[in-house]
Amino acid sequence: MMYKMFHSRLVIAWAMLTALTFMAPSYAGMQSHAFANHHVVFQISNGSAQEQELVLANAANVLKYFGPTKVQIEIVAFGPGLRLLLKNNVHSKMIQSLHAEGVEFAACHNTMMKLHLTKADLNPVSHVVPGGVIEIMRRESEGWNYIRP
Repeated sequence: MMYKMFHSRLVIAWAMLTALTFMAPSYAGMQSHAFANHHVVFQISNGSAQEQELVLANAANVLKYFGPTKVQIEIVAFGPGLRLLLKNNVHSKMIQSLHAEGVEFAACHNTMMKLHLTKADLNPVSHVVPGGVIEIMRRESEGWNYIRP
């Protein structure tokens, strides 16, 4: 009986570790930049065009004020806000432009699963994180400033 319980827990732990291993590449390149004095994570969880424009404008303003070598910015999209990162979004050129300046775009895997989306449905500059809220929590624990426009 004790062996069965231990074996079950071992199988569960192995499955969780395997899942995390496959998710790990989504964080590739997302370490804090040593040169940046400021780190900002923006939330977009509303699907309206006005909210999308607002978050992109806020990120552009922060980038312009501090400069790309002094600030690290990540925009995290989840829930209806994931629409921002769909490859056919009207703001795709602005997203490409901000990404060229170093802004990162994170897509919530949980939302993607709920909406039956794959990485191929997203703007190619975006990366997938296990959960949008989890990503924001992770960034806040690293000392990042959290903005929800």
